[in-house]
Amino acid sequence: MSAEDQLLDPENNTNNTQMENCGGDSTTTEQSYIFLPILLGSCLIAMIVNVIVIASARWIRCSMTPNLKISLSLAAADATSSTMYGLIVLISGYGYNLGVFLYIVELLRLSGIVVTVVHLLALSLNHYIGILKPLHYNSIVTSKKVSTVIWMLWLVPFFTVVGICTAFDVEGTFWNNLRRNTNEDAEFMSTFSFRITYSSLFFIPILIMVVCYTHILIVVKKQQIRWNNLSRVGSTRVQGKPNQKMSREHKQLEGNVRAIYTTLLILGSCFIGWAPALLSYTMMCMTGCYISGADLDDFNCRHAYLIMGLRMTDNILIILKMLANPIIYSIRMREIKDGTYRMLLAIIGLFSKSRREAMESSGFYYRSRLQNSIGGGTIQVRVISMKNGNGNQLMSAEENTLL
Repeated sequence: MSAEDQLLDPENNTNNTQMENCGGDSTTTEQSYIFLPILLGSCLIAMIVNVIVIASARWIRCSMTPNLKISLSLAAADATSSTMYGLIVLISGYGYNLGVFLYIVELLRLSGIVVTVVHLLALSLNHYIGILKPLHYNSIVTSKKVSTVIWMLWLVPFFTVVGICTAFDVEGTFWNNLRRNTNEDAEFMSTFSFRITYSSLFFIPILIMVVCYTHILIVVKKQQIRWNNLSRVGSTRVQGKPNQKMSREHKQLEGNVRAIYTTLLILGSCFIGWAPALLSYTMMCMTGCYISGADLDDFNCRHAYLIMGLRMTDNILIILKMLANPIIYSIRMREIKDGTYRMLLAIIGLFSKSRREAMESSGFYYRSRLQNSIGGGTIQVRVISMKNGNGNQLMSAEENTLL
């Protein structure tokens, strides 16, 4: 049993073998060959949708903010995960023996979970700095630093997973598979200690993000209350700034809140997609888990169809998670929505110039640019500073915070 199968199949046996050992019939095999094409097709759709989001970057006209760069990198991570997941379903489900290739794909897939989570962690830290350190944001989050961080978001999770496998692999099966071009079962992956260590790479960043966003939302709520109080006062000028200027700054703050809620939606889809599979992965194994050894075999025999249904549900949630993120980008991020529309116009223009002109005349391009220019998107957020009648500083005013 391969590493990825162990993630999705905690009892360390395929469904077919399990059912046969428990006195089942060929129905399970028939069901497997029905579900496998569905899983493969879903992976293909998820990969294509994420690639469309990535390709839309070519048609984005506004500046590439740190938030947008990390979001596009996250879309690339989801596209890669969809591809790796589809390859594993294809190779394992149909019984192809490709030696170490499957083992490498499984390592990339296991790393992909961590890559996704650390991307979300990077987005949360970016928002955290932008909200709590607006005057220092431009000096802290530079373009060069963002590029370095994105490289690390891809490389560090992979080498971390490899390091964990090496640390727990006392018998040397992990490296022997790589050297001998084999795909032997790695028994250390069926132990509770390995599984809880691996799962912590998912749940610890999730916990950190919950703390960050709780603090962020508290701070933003206080800022919104201050804005509402200023609106009730009805002052037309604050520190020489006209009320129209203040209104624009308020809209930019709302754009910041929109970016935060977008990331929270992606975080929610990630948790719903991966948490059930990881929980069952941690609770059921051959050694040391809550359900293990003979108890696990008996549990699988008594509830074979239930277990198969739960695993199918886990797989569907994982695929839906990879499909949900690009949909969230397209709906919530106007830069990507605008870029996708431009890309569509370019593609249509290759085949029908009249159709492209008709779509351009709809006015979408102008409306999208106008919304971005007034702070409706996630392009630029400026946190301003004002003082109340007592001279106490509320917020400050001349720094641009690019989120």
